[in-house]
Formats: sequence, C-alpha cells, structure tokens
Amino acid sequence: MINNFNQLSSINPFQLHYNKDNALDNIIDYDNYTIIDFFDTLASICYCDFYNKRNEDKYNEIELNIGVTQPEKFNLIKNDLECLLSFMTNGEIWKIHFYKNKKKKLEIKDIQLGIKKEINSIALLSGGLDALAGASCELNNSTLFVTFETNGTEANKAKQSFDVILKDNPNCYHVRIPKMQFKYRKQSTQRTRSLLFIGSAMLYADFYKVDTIKIYENGIMSLNPTFSFRRRVTHTTHPRTIYVLNKILKSLNINIKIINPFNYKTKAEVIDLIPNKWNVLIKNTKTCSKMPGSKPFQNRKKSGICQCGVCTACILRQIAIYNSSKKEYDDNYIVPNDISSLKEIEKYEKKYGINVEKGKKISLYKFEEKQSLLQYYKEFNEKIITKEIYRYLELSPFILDKEYREKYDRMLSKFSKEIEVYLSIQK
Repeated sequence: MINNFNQLSSINPFQLHYNKDNALDNIIDYDNYTIIDFFDTLASICYCDFYNKRNEDKYNEIELNIGVTQPEKFNLIKNDLECLLSFMTNGEIWKIHFYKNKKKKLEIKDIQLGIKKEINSIALLSGGLDALAGASCELNNSTLFVTFETNGTEANKAKQSFDVILKDNPNCYHVRIPKMQFKYRKQSTQRTRSLLFIGSAMLYADFYKVDTIKIYENGIMSLNPTFSFRRRVTHTTHPRTIYVLNKILKSLNINIKIINPFNYKTKAEVIDLIPNKWNVLIKNTKTCSKMPGSKPFQNRKKSGICQCGVCTACILRQIAIYNSSKKEYDDNYIVPNDISSLKEIEKYEKKYGINVEKGKKISLYKFEEKQSLLQYYKEFNEKIITKEIYRYLELSPFILDKEYREKYDRMLSKFSKEIEVYLSIQK
C-alpha cells in the first residue's frame, strides 16, 4: 500500500495554483465550489502520482484522501474515477476517499481590473508539436491557451510559441499555472499530467461560459498500445480517458466537454497543418518524455538538445517528421533519426560526446533503447497489417460504431506506411 500523500490534505491546492498573474484581470471573486473541488481532486491525484516513488512494474495500491466541500456529490464519481486512474497508471489500484473540507472562494488582491475579455475557445498549450499545430487551428477564434507548468523547459517553449502565435492572433491569451514543489522523492511519470492540464482549464471554461476544452494530440500517441514486452505506456489522452472524464463531468453537472480534434490524425498529418510561416517554431517544440540530465543525455551535457531520440515520443516524432513536408525544420536529437546500430551510435557518440569512456558505456544503453522502440513500432505495423491491432487499442465501446472504425482504419493504414518509410532509412 502506498502511503497517502497527506501534504495536500491540509492546504487548498486551488488557492495555491491561481494568482493575480493568471487570473486574467477578471477572475477575482470565484466561488463555483464544484469546479474548485474538481480541480483539488485532480491536483491531489497528480501530486500523489508525481511524489510517490515506486516501481511502476508492480501493481501498486494507492490510498488517497481528498477534501471537498460536497463529499456526497463526489462519491457519485468515485468508481469511475478509480477505474480511470487504474487505466491511466497501467493497472495500479487507486482507493479514493472524499471527506468534507470547508473552503474559501478564490479571492485575488492587488489586481488591476480590466474589461472582461471576449473568449470563445479554450485550448491546452503544452509546448509540443501537436499543440503548436492545434494553435494554428485557433487563429480565427478568441482563444485562451492554458499551460500547466509540469517542467520549466516545456513551459518556456509554450511561452515562446505563444509569443509568435499572438502576432497572428491578437485576440488570444495565454495563462500559465505553476506546478507546486514538495520535498519528496519524485516519481518520473507523465501518466496523469493531462488531468492537471484539464483541471487547470476548468476555471476559465466555467468563468467564460465556454463549453468545450480542446486537447490537440495526434491519434497515434493517444492510442499508445501496450504490447507484451512494453508494459509502461501513457493513456493521458486516450479516447477512453476522455470518454470517462466527460462521463465524470456529466455526473457532477459540469456542462463542459473535453475533445481531441486530432483524434483521427497521424502525427505526420498534424505536423503538415503547421503554417509555413511557423516552420521555424518546429525546432522550438519539446516532444521528448525524458528530462535533460536523465540517462539518455549523459555524455552530451550542455549540448542544448532536448530530444533524446530513444523514447517512444521521440521515435514517433521522427517517424512523423520524416513523413511530413517539414523534415528540414526538425530539431536535433541525441540519437539521430537514421541511426540505430551499435556501431553507428558509438561513432556518433565519439564524435559529439564529452567523454570517450563514458560514451562507450552510454552507447550500449542508447542502442538497446532504440532497438526496443524499433521493435515496438515494427510490431505495431505488423498488427495493423494483420488487423490484430484492435485487440491492443482498448477502444471498447467506441470500436463498435462503424463510423469510428472506418476513421481508425484510415489513420492506422496511413501510419503503417509511415512506419515502413522510417524503418527503411535506419543504418
């Protein structure tokens, strides 16, 4: 049993995340306690996930107490929430207990009142390629882009991208929600982070009466199937995740829906949506699931590169960029897209690494990681061709609908061809 993450039980996460810098001049007296409770619920879950060091290959049991103003209302979503968390964390068992906790409304002082902004669309902005492409779909809207600062690198890239977006759409806005820091051993996980992005956007959607929150994520990464030799995958934007979240919102009488406009697009198709005048921003996006300082970046310190080239997300980015019309604008990788043999990786490491002896050791790690990912995508392709892929996508009940099946068939067929092109360039 994982010990309860008690540090959030005695504080109000909602009050700590929102301040005069992200209140958009208008949100100074907010008291929708259902939204406040929902944010605190998602924040408690995510920080518990982030700060409980554990072996993710074991089926852990996590017990968590969450303070809400209306425990009887939130007990109605308890089963759906626990099932969702188990799905998002690859089978961990979550036991959520809601208890009554009186809360204050959100009051922000020392803020200069302004004219209420006309916002008709809300989208999450993560600092990644898909979010950049999604921003291009928002140019005709008065859009509020919401960033939760899961890490400084990604948050800064989101801000830099928005600065360019703003030049093309002066009617858009950007808010950044700070991540709280605790003196606990961190768990290196991305599995539940989408919940904090979504929770962070809820206040604005409610306040500005926008009934939809958009998550722009390509359909391949959203599906992220598990095969026998790779148990750790993320389901942050999986169709089932979004389905259950919408079910929970409905049960709480929150009239806001979460959608993924890129649900049926490959990442290559998404990248091709980026306007040519934004091509220079492609290098500025972060896809990698690793952090600079982690093992893939050893022996390449101060290189300025933030894509490792040996994680699931990086390989998918390489597949997509190579099959798009934008490959000349891609960022550099610690392991380039066309290198996969131990001999070539060692040669590259010797040329660009800072320590020859360390380079030999780290080259083997990078070789094994990339081979594992190539095997993953080879198997992905084989299962698409043999039509076995649907056994691994966990799409029920969606796949029972003929329209859904046809859209997934088209996307997967295109992705199969993209994988084959990528595999053909390996040396």
